Amino acid sequence: MRTADLDRRQTGADDRETTDVTSRLDPPCAVAATPGGQETARGDFTALAERAMARLRAETCADGISADTRDALGAPMVTALAHALCDDEDETADLMVDDMIAAGLSVEEVCLDHLAPAARRLGEWWDKDRLPFTDVTLASARIQTMMRRMSQAAPRNRHAPHDRGAIFVAVPGEQHTLGVMMAADLFRRKGWDVGLLVGLSYDDLMARLVRDDRAVIGLSCSGDHSCAALARLMEALRRRRPEARLILSGQIVRDAGRLAALPAPDALVATAAEAEAEILKLEAMLAGRSGTARAVARG
Repeated sequence: MRTADLDRRQTGADDRETTDVTSRLDPPCAVAATPGGQETARGDFTALAERAMARLRAETCADGISADTRDALGAPMVTALAHALCDDEDETADLMVDDMIAAGLSVEEVCLDHLAPAARRLGEWWDKDRLPFTDVTLASARIQTMMRRMSQAAPRNRHAPHDRGAIFVAVPGEQHTLGVMMAADLFRRKGWDVGLLVGLSYDDLMARLVRDDRAVIGLSCSGDHSCAALARLMEALRRRRPEARLILSGQIVRDAGRLAALPAPDALVATAAEAEAEILKLEAMLAGRSGTARAVARG
């Protein structure tokens, strides 16, 4: 069954946008080649999509259309990719992403429009006890592997100014590290000099951040369990690295009460798209500083 046909059957009258996306992802020759040279059929993908839609139909018939079902029907490709990421077969999600790249999507589009929403969907299922933590861990590992593979293959800007440096940090105790890894990879592919610190203690983080002179520090915190560690880290950075621009990301940015108790960050980033917009702001700011410095030097 072709992906576009499956989407049309699922979304009914609301299928124009979905059909436009899936038509890009399903060219006539969209077949993946294995290292041994054998072609991999779409059987696994089709079976996975059918299982996902069977679950949605069951929910629909039980007590009307639930909010979860309505969300999934509005973004069937995201739902199918989320299921594929925690499926028993590794090849299913890889095949979907390979098809996206083969259809002409950029690495940024795959990350921002597909992998990031799929990761959020998995997080929502976990929060609602619809998915065990082991599946979320498996999906996160697969996304990280995909990002490394795509990052190695994607062209990069090798001539970025030396002052475009950023270091991304997962707060001590933070278990949700996928978002900060995506942000770091996005900045790196834009030509920035990027560092990534994950799984370190407060003392280890401060020892590295105080020595590091990169102008941007991105901090990620998903909620209550690491909020105290975030506050401690931000207070120390404001004292020890007052010139650094602090960017805060993760679920914490949606909690106004928690934010009010923290030192004020320079920017809040809730989505990967907002991270990309922040890059443009930072580059414009740095360009302005460079222009001012040149003018002062000439004067």
